[in-house]
Amino acid sequence: MKTIFKIIIAIVPFVTSCGNDSVSENIEVKQEVKELLFNEDQLKNAGITEGAPVKKTIGLSVFANGTVEVPPQNKTVISVPFGGFVKSLVVLDGMHVKKGQTLLTIEHPELIQLQQDYLELLGSIEYLEAEYQRQRLLSEKEASSVKSMQFAKSQYNAAVAKKSGMKVKLDLAGVNLDQLNKGNIQRSISVRSPFNGVVTKVNVNVGAYADPMDHLLEIIDLQHSHAEVIAFEKDVKHLKIGQKVMLKFSDQESEVGAKIFLIGKEIGKDRTVKIHCDLDKDDPTIAPGAYFKAVIYTGAQDRYVVPSEAIVELNGKSVVFFPKKSTKGFTTFRAEEVNILATESGFSAFEYKNPTRKYTEKLVLTGAYDIMSSMLIQDEE
Repeated sequence: MKTIFKIIIAIVPFVTSCGNDSVSENIEVKQEVKELLFNEDQLKNAGITEGAPVKKTIGLSVFANGTVEVPPQNKTVISVPFGGFVKSLVVLDGMHVKKGQTLLTIEHPELIQLQQDYLELLGSIEYLEAEYQRQRLLSEKEASSVKSMQFAKSQYNAAVAKKSGMKVKLDLAGVNLDQLNKGNIQRSISVRSPFNGVVTKVNVNVGAYADPMDHLLEIIDLQHSHAEVIAFEKDVKHLKIGQKVMLKFSDQESEVGAKIFLIGKEIGKDRTVKIHCDLDKDDPTIAPGAYFKAVIYTGAQDRYVVPSEAIVELNGKSVVFFPKKSTKGFTTFRAEEVNILATESGFSAFEYKNPTRKYTEKLVLTGAYDIMSSMLIQDEE
């Protein structure tokens, strides 16, 4: 048995034009091709048979990879709008939290001063309102000038506007206004979870000062996690919303079902498109960022198929072997790469990567594994 390495040189015409003149250049493209030589006895011992692919209705599958992602609207970063010192921290990374649950508490003299100013303003408003009503009655009886009534009114309106602004600030700070209206000033403010979710990042320690720009915690809503499949541009034409997808995670034996709900329109630099899929059911064991392999079932189609054993993996690529008879009774086998489209009931639908190949040409149907093994042995020698 002998392994032959050949250098195939293809001449590709390349034309450039400028005005009415054209210039043709020949560019040499070199490609290394591996071939293996068998005699008649070796063919019989290996049980090699040949034949052309046949058309068969088979479920077309698109193979891809991806990760579990959470939509941006279901992620939130926790920060404090007015800053302060972290008095307590009651959550850890990975902990499940409920909407309204306290995450941490903040205290700062400015927050206490803000509450004090608010209570003082409430007292001022009560006086300013009474003064305005008094000036209005006096003005109606012409016992006071209109100017005095207008001044009292403007002071009262300004105080009311200031109160509205302070209420918004206190609400942003997380101050309980019901308790504050009763005169109870809160020394520390509780920062609460905006929804049910899981804490994914903790970037603060007890006693540290939290600046308004700091990202203290990150919470995600796992109920809205979805599978983001990265499909090649050439496969997008086969995909439709609602198609079934099976996901295989490295840390799980069973597969997880999903369905396509959105197909991206932007093609990345690596010629891929993002396909968004809803999981059939929520699984708390699947974490965002988890990697998976996906099979998208696009429906049955008529495709050229060969027995699955005719396609083998050689150097990380799916290949088939083409025979070539010689006048001396030898057969040379040449490996060429193909794309597997679907596998069903012992048959695999495929397509040639070499556009010049025709499906009427014969290839190896059985014995491909023996040919591949012989090639690998020759490589080691």
